[in-house]
Amino acid sequence: MARSNNKEYFGIPCALAWEVFVMELNQVVTKHKALLHSFVLMDNHYHMMISTHENYNLGLVMCEFQRSVSRRINQLSGRINHVFGGRYRASIILEPENYFNVYKYIYRNPVEADLCKKVEDYKYSSLLAEGLPLSCPTTGISCLVPADSKIAWLNQCEESKIFESIRLGLKKTQFKPVMNRKY
Repeated sequence: MARSNNKEYFGIPCALAWEVFVMELNQVVTKHKALLHSFVLMDNHYHMMISTHENYNLGLVMCEFQRSVSRRINQLSGRINHVFGGRYRASIILEPENYFNVYKYIYRNPVEADLCKKVEDYKYSSLLAEGLPLSCPTTGISCLVPADSKIAWLNQCEESKIFESIRLGLKKTQFKPVMNRKY
């Protein structure tokens, strides 16, 4: 996850920003043999789940990705300086059930932000988008996502305390849901 500088919009229309992100994702995934599991672009940040190849570390992949996105957005907007307010935040997912939690969290983010009613209605998501190099749903841990009912499963709303525990868990270097004591 990474947020734009000062939580501002990216400085170009979201549709154009989407094109930039898709183009740069295609390049970085191809060049570094990464597996893209999910991607959602919001007005001032993005959420992405990606696995890196053993020959390329996550820091290298993300540095190149964000630098390329920044350059392109600055060219299109006429801005200078930083596009992102800092480096990306990463959380390593080791457990299969946590993969499910984060996968669903990413695609439900626009629904939870009241930008749409159903996950499939959000335009700037890799869920139904063409042109994004998504990893094959039959490889790796992603094969555990229920393919035949994936959209229905993603549209099932979780309790707010579960959504919040995932959000807090993503702030850790190694993902672990955090249950707030007030629940």
